[in-house]
Amino acid sequence: MKIYLVLRSEDDLRNVNILKGDISRNLSKYYGRFADDCCEAFVGNNGLFEVYVMDNPRFPNKEPEIAELLRRLVSNLYPNAQPRINLDYAALNPSFDPKAITRNTSASANEPESNIGSENISNQRKKPSDEFDYEKLSENYEAEEPKYSFDQIILSDTIREQIMEAVGTIQVEHKVFDEWGLRSIIPNASSAMSFYGPPGTGKSMAAEAIANKLGKKILRATYADIESKFHGEGPKMVKAIFRAAERDDAILFLDESDSLLSKRLTNVSDGSAQAINSMRSQLLICLEQFRGIVIFATNLVVNYDKAFLSRLINIEFTVPDKEARKAIWYQHLWGKGLHIPLADDVDTDELSEKFVFCGREIKNSVKDACVTVAIAGRDMVTQADLIKSAEKTKVESEKVLKADDHTKSIKLNDEQADAVKKAINDKLDNTKSISVDELNSEEAAEESDSSHVNSNSNGHTNKPHNKSNKKRRQRR
Repeated sequence: MKIYLVLRSEDDLRNVNILKGDISRNLSKYYGRFADDCCEAFVGNNGLFEVYVMDNPRFPNKEPEIAELLRRLVSNLYPNAQPRINLDYAALNPSFDPKAITRNTSASANEPESNIGSENISNQRKKPSDEFDYEKLSENYEAEEPKYSFDQIILSDTIREQIMEAVGTIQVEHKVFDEWGLRSIIPNASSAMSFYGPPGTGKSMAAEAIANKLGKKILRATYADIESKFHGEGPKMVKAIFRAAERDDAILFLDESDSLLSKRLTNVSDGSAQAINSMRSQLLICLEQFRGIVIFATNLVVNYDKAFLSRLINIEFTVPDKEARKAIWYQHLWGKGLHIPLADDVDTDELSEKFVFCGREIKNSVKDACVTVAIAGRDMVTQADLIKSAEKTKVESEKVLKADDHTKSIKLNDEQADAVKKAINDKLDNTKSISVDELNSEEAAEESDSSHVNSNSNGHTNKPHNKSNKKRRQRR
């Protein structure tokens, strides 16, 4: 078990031995008994107070609790430290050596500070650390301007109210957290939301609309952007994505996040499982430290780890009711920027009544109707065109829902199954017939050999006869 304390300056050495004792006493229940030299302290070159716990706790899902405990222990002795906590760091970087990125102070509060000149300190602090240079990784991600506003998205009153309450945390941050003092108990004001529900119900559009309302950009990422073929890279990519969102002052939107937030593995037996757990633990830490809005979207919220769910504002997106469907049809036919040549018979009441669609299906139906009319060389989209396209969309959706799982074994109908059974039986019968014929031929050969041996004057049987008997017995 090893813990490294990276201090901001030599001044922090005054209380470091007290902190070591507090850590040993309080963390032993998570990691077992601590050795006397398990905790080392160094003065860093980046002006940050950081704690690196190299090992995994003995019990799963305890990382957030441990991180909070360490944060509290550090804050008790260093009120303004705002420490960065890194847990299970050996999985992220097995060869991690703090001496490579810090000035070794022999981890002792009694060593004279004069051993290191001020000029040398200044020079070392100017050197960037490759180990902590997440800026380079974060350059792979760039925030963009949002494409939608709340004027373009149809949501139920309940969903809209929940979103506005979550967004309001950021809008009143200065008043509540600074003027009213909540920052003393909640250092980072953040809103982490989970949008869940069926596909096509407006989760992605709502995330864009939130960014638009706050006048911010949006940074989109998926599990594929974080996953790496190299063990230990996942946690680095998680931190880089949050750093990129922080740098651009952007809304962070993580789509299809059920893979990212799914339950951590309890039976960790290989490096891959350990790397996945480390990535999810790092995500929990980033969520606690991030000052901004993070939005997760999924169709499979049941796969989420409870440790994540308890930290998120969960908002369910449902299939729209008739009135909402009518508004969505109207938005896609007569909305801002649209110039679709519609016939007078177009009726959104009939369309919303006849087709129980989500927003994406309505959008696809409108697009298909317009493309079909244009290809046919006509200049007017009628109600019949929209109904025909909607029927096509409905059939396609039903086919997808009823589609067989082609990853499983092929299922045979009764006629095919009978044919396969008959072929197998015929093959078995043919094999048995061949075996009997071979056996009869061998017995005839043995009788001929036996007659030959009996006629021999020396009276000894030969070895081929014995081998043939043994073979015949095995066949019988």
